[in-house]
Amino acid sequence: MKNEKYTTNSVNETIDLGERIGTAIKSGAVVSLTGDLGVGKTAFTKGLALGLGIEDTISSPTFTLMKEYEGRLDLKHIDAYRLEGVDSDSLGLFDLMDDRTVIVIEWGSFLDDLDFNVDYDINIKYIDETVREITVSEVEA
Repeated sequence: MKNEKYTTNSVNETIDLGERIGTAIKSGAVVSLTGDLGVGKTAFTKGLALGLGIEDTISSPTFTLMKEYEGRLDLKHIDAYRLEGVDSDSLGLFDLMDDRTVIVIEWGSFLDDLDFNVDYDINIKYIDETVREITVSEVEA
């Protein structure tokens, strides 16, 4: 596993980091995002979407559970906050995967029994009002 730590000093820097990672991410990747409520998981996803060539406005899928976007690679943005303890097999998450899609799961740690491997585990830690420490772990299969 490869770990890299970044410090961002604003929401825009968090979005920029997400964009850099989105530009380099491989098709079919599964990204798990963890961090406290309001720490910037959706802001990071906005940047990742930009890196995937998505021009739509990205918003949190908290109340819809999943939103889909089309770009150079498609994005399926899932919020697992309300899915804690739900059997991931019954959600059919494996059926969402294909060669043109990147799956981002906010609160990915709430689905401990995922029926597929996570490629990137990204943790966003609150340091202060504007500063975040972001750890990107690339998980090797």
